[in-house]
Amino acid sequence: MIELEDISKYFPSNGVTALEKASLSLRSCEIHALLGENGSGKSTLMHIMAGYLPPSSGRLLIDGKERHFSAPAGALALGIGMVRQHPGFVKGFKVWEDCILGAENKSKRRGLSSLFLHPGLSRKRCEELSSLWRFDLPLDAEAESLSVSQRLKAAVLSLLLRDAKWFIFDEPTAVLTQAETKNLFELFSRLRSEGKGIILITHKLEEALEISDRVTVMRRGVTDEPRNTGEFSVEELKNLVSGGVNHHFPGTEGIRQKGVNHHFQPVLEIKNLKIELPYLPHLRNVNLSLMPGKIMGILGVRESGLETLELAIAGLLDFPVKDRGKFEGSIILNGRDITGKGTRAFREAGGAYLGADRLGGNLAPDLPLSDNLDIHSFRRARRWVFLDPRVLVSWRRKIMKQAGIARPVSDRADSLSGGMIQRVLLAREFAEDPSLLVLAGPGSSLDEANFAGLVEELKALAGRGASALLFSTDMDELKQAADEIILLKNGTLVRNGGNNEN
Repeated sequence: MIELEDISKYFPSNGVTALEKASLSLRSCEIHALLGENGSGKSTLMHIMAGYLPPSSGRLLIDGKERHFSAPAGALALGIGMVRQHPGFVKGFKVWEDCILGAENKSKRRGLSSLFLHPGLSRKRCEELSSLWRFDLPLDAEAESLSVSQRLKAAVLSLLLRDAKWFIFDEPTAVLTQAETKNLFELFSRLRSEGKGIILITHKLEEALEISDRVTVMRRGVTDEPRNTGEFSVEELKNLVSGGVNHHFPGTEGIRQKGVNHHFQPVLEIKNLKIELPYLPHLRNVNLSLMPGKIMGILGVRESGLETLELAIAGLLDFPVKDRGKFEGSIILNGRDITGKGTRAFREAGGAYLGADRLGGNLAPDLPLSDNLDIHSFRRARRWVFLDPRVLVSWRRKIMKQAGIARPVSDRADSLSGGMIQRVLLAREFAEDPSLLVLAGPGSSLDEANFAGLVEELKALAGRGASALLFSTDMDELKQAADEIILLKNGTLVRNGGNNEN
């Protein structure tokens, strides 16, 4: 058993007490859900358990013995591993190479140093474990080619290679389809049956009740007593998480909207779009028209072309000369043809975009928040103010205020929880004053109250004459936010209608 007793964490850099005598226990053969609103301290507590952060006070015990970690390697050596929502990888490495990276030392302690130093034996061991756990991973593919669900499996495989006993999953289902979530939960059940202990951080309360054995709720750095999952309903759990208080996404009040289309011409038109690139699912004759003041949802799975369409609209597809003939049709934003002209053309025509890949695609995780915010300020500002620190300070303050986050902008971006990152990125894109806001997985990492607030902000944006296009694999998410839902299947839009019909 792992026990976290009276854990407190104070960050002197910003004067924030993230945890105040928080406690949690994890048993073998257990799935334990850790729930709480954004900023409640869940990620901080788990980063302490996994060795990423030292506690300011309190104790961590494994099977009754107190332990101290100076780095994640210390926790991993004792069987504790963390699977992040967006697992990292080494670009250019094959999947099996990425999985074994750093495992040599553990093998040497067992007198098996040759296992991971010999490519053939290393790959064979990965193949054996991948087959045993039915991961079906393309071990010889490049790590960056994996889908999100495959990256999660690869991260678990990497921990299994190190004989991990305790697994921490941070919002693993946020960007998964229902089928992928089902497969992941089957893996959880298998891990549990093999004697493993699992911590599941999630905002999806129905999922928590479906898969977990016990639940611990956190509020403002304090933990409630753990309870068995069968003791309450979804509504009761919702009240526990929120403390009976309705909170909302901080929103965009005070941000001036400009360039909004108040006419009756489409904000976005897609005509006969066909894309056939070897590294993405194909699109086949896609036609779409989005009028001002409308919120449209595009429902599908990545394999149906969801990501392809999203990237094409935002101007993020890279077309080598040899592939340009495989792009047909047009994308018109506010009357301007932006087809294949890049993200600058998309934004200059009035678009704003938040993609599904939050870390890496939307912000640089190893850079401070200030750099991640300044990039938009630089693009928008006139040349003579590029180096004016007052402009940059004002811009940063505005975004952080709108996100409702009291953290120094000198903090690294990846030091924020998933929910905080989502709120910062949403505030940054709302501040673009867009006439078209494109969001992929809009509710990713947001708790229920913050997502409800985001829906209100989207409706307010539409009320001012702008439009939003939401890409999601989650029908329930789109039903709450969109006026109309279109299904993308096999690269083609096949059905649409009001969200009550879907």
